Amino acid sequence: MISISMQRRPCQQAEAPTLVMLHGWGYNKTAWPESWLQALAANFDLWLVDLPGHGEDSCQDDADADLQILDTWLQALGAQLPSHYCLLGWSLGGQVAWRLAQLQPERVISVVTLASNPSFVQREDWPNAMSEPVLQQFTTAFSGAANKTLQRFCALQAQGSSQASAINKHLRTQVDCRASLAMGLDWLAKLDARAAWHSLSMPALLLLAEEDALVPVSVANDLKQLARPSQSVETLPGCHALAWQYGVT
Repeated sequence: MISISMQRRPCQQAEAPTLVMLHGWGYNKTAWPESWLQALAANFDLWLVDLPGHGEDSCQDDADADLQILDTWLQALGAQLPSHYCLLGWSLGGQVAWRLAQLQPERVISVVTLASNPSFVQREDWPNAMSEPVLQQFTTAFSGAANKTLQRFCALQAQGSSQASAINKHLRTQVDCRASLAMGLDWLAKLDARAAWHSLSMPALLLLAEEDALVPVSVANDLKQLARPSQSVETLPGCHALAWQYGVT
């Protein structure tokens, strides 16, 4: 039986909609800016979830993890959620959110993603993404010097922001070093959520950062071509760590 690591922050309003929040690679369910959580909790019943291999999740290191493992985890997550819910995902969490919405479209009310690329790595027909060799170099560096690589990763996420120093400093306190993070890197290389993005029937908003060092803002035009009328792609000034760009604490 798969165990899901979650933390709930109930809304004071009765019958408030549920918002499931999925963090990015290298972090955990508590890493969101507190100012965001307080603002969102005024209108939503928040469910903060640890991705597989992150935080208190019990998944073990499996660098060759098949995506079927992720889908099995998503089914287990869905079984514990209310009948209807909204999704908010950042980076890898956004890709996971799209996949969950594709698996359970009748239950998902809406999807918002921050700094997420349906395909994190370049493909023959998807050039506006990170090159596969660069991700492989990062994966190799992580396996050899995890803490040092994660510190560099924090700097990349803050790069381009007018608040880069403050964001980088804060991210370094939130990043969560675990050997099982290698599984998430493997998923970043394998996940291709373009079909999921295109197939979403519920309202969906994709926010991209104009100075993102990990997800090129140029992918916005590609995403707009795949979007349905109920989907919107917008760009905002800032870095990959968009949530912290607009709420550092």
